[in-house]
Amino acid sequence: MKRSKKILICGGGIAGPACAWWLTKYGFSVVVVEKATAFRDGGQNVDVKGAGQQVINLMGLTEQIEARNTLECGQKWLDAAGEVVAVFPKGGFGTLTSDFEILRGDFARVLFDATRSTCEYRFGTSVVGMEEREDDVCATFADGSTEEFELVICADGLSSSTRDLALAQETRLRYLGAYMAFFKIPRRPEDDFWACSVNGIGGTMINLRPGGPTETTVLITFLANEPDPKRPSTVSRRDMLRAALEGRGTVADRIVGELGAVQDFYFGPMSQVQASTWSKGRLVLLGDAAHCPTPFTGKGTALALVGAYVLAGEIKKCSTHTKAFQTYESILRPYAERSQQELSPRLIRLMHVKTRFGISVARIVQRFFGSALIQSLLKPSTAAKARKIDEDFALPVY
Repeated sequence: MKRSKKILICGGGIAGPACAWWLTKYGFSVVVVEKATAFRDGGQNVDVKGAGQQVINLMGLTEQIEARNTLECGQKWLDAAGEVVAVFPKGGFGTLTSDFEILRGDFARVLFDATRSTCEYRFGTSVVGMEEREDDVCATFADGSTEEFELVICADGLSSSTRDLALAQETRLRYLGAYMAFFKIPRRPEDDFWACSVNGIGGTMINLRPGGPTETTVLITFLANEPDPKRPSTVSRRDMLRAALEGRGTVADRIVGELGAVQDFYFGPMSQVQASTWSKGRLVLLGDAAHCPTPFTGKGTALALVGAYVLAGEIKKCSTHTKAFQTYESILRPYAERSQQELSPRLIRLMHVKTRFGISVARIVQRFFGSALIQSLLKPSTAAKARKIDEDFALPVY
């Protein structure tokens, strides 16, 4: 592949800057464009699992990520009154908390700091048109300017506008039967370093997690019918969320009380991206834009990191972009599809218990698996954890 022309990456989250890190290491010139007007520090807790940890180690960023760890101690299941039902410590069986817990914005900051001096970042713009030519692709930006690039890497997330320019017909969103919302609320003195989870009546699940010295992060999911193609307004989104939280207990009441002042509010259907192909011409998909598994799998960050590593490696290795894109997809697609298959609409319904009886059964299960005896029997050993990381995905060597 030629190194004389620039490669364009659309999306300044995790997948895009991670790919930029590897491409610049291999001698390519990279431009990263991000629709947001400035670097975004927001976002939920993300965990780096399996092969994603291997990639972080290869990048030499393990210490920086560990230094920004949320210090989450584990997961507590609470009842509607806020009383503890069961406790799953970090490193234990069945816990929400992984070894690498970091806020998405903090993780993105690590990657941004690691690449800002080696590639060009442009904030407040996006690609609105592309014309592929024999030796390059001409990208048109939101301000009307145009520029030629060797390749375009689309890493702008689940609802990628860049992907829709070239691969709209090849892509569908698989709805899993629930909506999700995440945002931050002010931290209270009683908030500790444990994730707190609540099963609410009617199929609502609430998670509060450490978000820093002054903030607590909130993730809410609830069962709902297929989303309306007409995207709801901001007001109706919050009304839908209030309805899902009404009568769900003290934690839900706290969230409803804070909802009006929330700024970084995300709300949308829980969907997976399924694309029949990840590339077309000189454009290729990366991260959630290619294969979003949903946050419930806990695999999105690892997929982004591994995908960035493989894509950059194949671009370096192969003589043509066509061969590089084909090999990248053939290597990564089985891993991505395996991650997506961990969730189904049926499993989502099972996890979001609707009745009081179902919640009672869930609490019995939580108490059983959270007991000291069962945790001592099922807690994975250090060797087992290391083996799981090694077996997660066989990283090619570039």
